[in-house]
Formats: sequence, C-alpha cells, structure tokens
Amino acid sequence: MNRILKPIVALLMFLVVLFFIATILTIATDLPSWVSVTLALVSAVLVGWYSWKLVAGEKIGVGVSVICGALMLGGLGFIIGFLGPMIVAKDTSQGPLVGVFIAVPLGVILGSVGGYFIASKQPRTSVSD
Repeated sequence: MNRILKPIVALLMFLVVLFFIATILTIATDLPSWVSVTLALVSAVLVGWYSWKLVAGEKIGVGVSVICGALMLGGLGFIIGFLGPMIVAKDTSQGPLVGVFIAVPLGVILGSVGGYFIASKQPRTSVSD
C-alpha cells in the first residue's frame, strides 16, 4: 500500500503547490513569466520530495518541515477557498477573495505549526563515532 500511496500523495502535493505558487505570483507580482514558473517548480519539487519522505516515514528537518507544511496547507486552502466559491456560486464576484485573504493565511499558519509538530515528534537519532 505504501508503494502506491507515496507517488500519489507526492504528485498531488506537487500539483497543488505548483498551481498555488504560479497563480499567486501571476496575480500578485509582475515578475517575468520564466521567474514565476521557476519559483513555482522549485517550490513544488521541494514539497513533492517532502511529502514522499513523509509518507515513507523518513526523518525530516524542522526548517524544511515548517516550509513544506505551510506550502501544502496554504495551497490546499487556496484551491478550496479560491476555486470552491467559483464552483458553488458562479455569479458572485467576491467569492475567490475568501481563498486569497482568509483560507491561504490560515492554511499557511496551520501548515507551518503542523510541520513543526511533525518534525518535533520524530525520534532523534544519535551519531556515535
């Protein structure tokens, strides 16, 4: 089951973060498109790698865990809060603002706190010479 779950979770998190970062950079900045795509791909690869290791049960550093947790839940909050209102109520123009101004900050905060707790609950390995 773990052999099936690892690639599915890693691919889904990769796609979520890729869409999240690319859309936010397109909306909020006027960076050249190649810079936006590069930043989105780097972030998505980092989160895909982290989620692969997390499902495999490997030890993850605290800093990477906090950043990736924030990107994961921030991306999920963005997709649910940004695309959800557009699907449910098609005629409201302020629906996507819920995702940008409420769901993303909450997702980033909860994701970073959750990433810290996941990393701090992992067993410490001692290095013996």
